[in-house]
Amino acid sequence: MIFYLVRHGQTDWNKEERLQGQADIPMNEFGISQMNELADKMAATGFKADRIISSPLCRARDSAGIISEKIGFSGDIVIDPDFTERNFGKLEGVIWYPGLDADNPEYGAEKVMELCDRAKRALSKYSFGADEKVMIVAHGAILTAVKLVLSEGMLEYHDSDVPIIQGNVLCCERTEGKEPNYYQMF
Repeated sequence: MIFYLVRHGQTDWNKEERLQGQADIPMNEFGISQMNELADKMAATGFKADRIISSPLCRARDSAGIISEKIGFSGDIVIDPDFTERNFGKLEGVIWYPGLDADNPEYGAEKVMELCDRAKRALSKYSFGADEKVMIVAHGAILTAVKLVLSEGMLEYHDSDVPIIQGNVLCCERTEGKEPNYYQMF
């Protein structure tokens, strides 16, 4: 089984380094071209997905739509609210800076452990076949939590060796009895 984790294309808030969280901010022109370029690369390789699951936020949903169309995906994109971005509470819209502690209770943000529990719940809702290719199009924080859950404890949440990069696809190959294998598609 292979999971393809795709972070939505750039938004103005990404460019400004603002925490978006669950604010429904659309992709900007660069983000749309980013997703078109990624989808073209995927299509050129003959990439096929058996299932595409997306966050309901427009930046992810639109990214999934662009990829779906270009790779010739004929199924329905599953929209799942459990793949919505982390709730950053009072920090949504705030410019990120080193040392910002989103886990400080004063901000009312979703805790990392809560986010990871949500990612686990989201994945456990589905039955995945051993040879299935599943694409999840969502957001940086929730995809990082999904990556952690798929690693079965081998990675930590803030592990920077296996990044979620806009404009690329993080692949997670899982084979029964073996450690998950992570790699960037491009």
